[in-house]
Amino acid sequence: MPRSINNRLQNHRVWIGLLLLLGGIYALASLPLCPHGKEEAPKLLFYQTSQAPLEVGAAKAEILIPQWPVTVAGYGPVRAKATGQSLPLYARAIVLKSGSLSLSLLSLDVLLVSEAFVEEVRKQTGEVVLLPVHSHSSIGGFDERWQAQLAAMGRFNEAQYQAVLKACLQAVEEAKQNVRPARFAWEETTLEAWTQPRSGTVVDRRLLRLRWEAEAEAGAGEGELAQTPLAQIVVLSAHPTLVRASATELNPDFPGELAHLEEEAGRGLTLVWPSAVANARIVLPEATPRSFAQKLHGHLQAWPPAPATQKAPPIHHARIRFALPAMDSSRLVPRFLRAPANNLLCQGIPPRAELSLLGLGGLQLVALPFEVSGEAALSLEEAGLGRSLSIANNYLGYLETPENVKARQGESKLQYFDKRLLERIVQAARERPF
Repeated sequence: MPRSINNRLQNHRVWIGLLLLLGGIYALASLPLCPHGKEEAPKLLFYQTSQAPLEVGAAKAEILIPQWPVTVAGYGPVRAKATGQSLPLYARAIVLKSGSLSLSLLSLDVLLVSEAFVEEVRKQTGEVVLLPVHSHSSIGGFDERWQAQLAAMGRFNEAQYQAVLKACLQAVEEAKQNVRPARFAWEETTLEAWTQPRSGTVVDRRLLRLRWEAEAEAGAGEGELAQTPLAQIVVLSAHPTLVRASATELNPDFPGELAHLEEEAGRGLTLVWPSAVANARIVLPEATPRSFAQKLHGHLQAWPPAPATQKAPPIHHARIRFALPAMDSSRLVPRFLRAPANNLLCQGIPPRAELSLLGLGGLQLVALPFEVSGEAALSLEEAGLGRSLSIANNYLGYLETPENVKARQGESKLQYFDKRLLERIVQAARERPF
């Protein structure tokens, strides 16, 4: 056989071998490996309730950066390295005690947290509801999940993990040590059009304020109400992305700035919790974390709080585990890559998730491990779950309505799961005992 023909045959064999190898890899990657999508009844993991006289403690602890520079969390590769910070980063904790009930409410000046991180905090301090402020310019490197490291957090660093964990534990411990009798109130107002939906048509412009005030000191007149602010939680929908991705200073964005302004004004320890943040884009011209925080602070200062009157408010707290629906990457990749992409997505994501339900003095809140869109939050509220809290106790992507997922609209491209996700959440919430 001529040498040229023999060489061509050998080349053909190599190409055929490569094609067979790639085909085999594709076939293996396309096998249904995800455990997600099974039908399973929701399970009530924990429940506590009380209507005894209320005691409250509040404290904050700084996240002490172990070594500079550190990775700035918030965006994909390549990430900036911070060599300093424009404002300290804090863990803030409010501890509620009522009869046998004990619950710590936390905010953390970071982008997100994992379920394993929250479990460690819970293991050492008791029941908690922990919400990061979702700053896209805060410390990274403390999430062990490879997806989080790749997408937003940067390479895991044990020292940074321990620094964030220590701040949480210290804040809760100090809050527990200074509990005192308190009264509770909550109120709601509407903000100006400082946010617009970056997708869809609905953005939640409501601002919710939860307040705890100290009881009057001994010797105060009979029936006189407390007027000393202990702590507050400000809940609103606005995506904290006001710091450019290339910034070289850590910054808690407007939530950290707002907490600082409110605390300096004597409003007590201030937690800022994200509500329906998924599609809530801040549209103020040339807004910065400080300027937007000043707008919000001005609105809060002009909104005088009514006296806190609930001395023994009914408190309910439940955690419920539910089965996640099937992974669905159809809005992210072409059809022929969906099965491998689904397998890739489900690695490191357990087939079940948890939600927390809070009842505080007649106010209903549902804390979810998702970035909730405005339309999804409205659907959950209409289903009787109350106000939505985003990115609570874990991070599992976005939450959209089934209609938007089916139509590939809104924030559905960033929802990891199929259109049944919101339905599964509503079903799980029906297991609450209150």
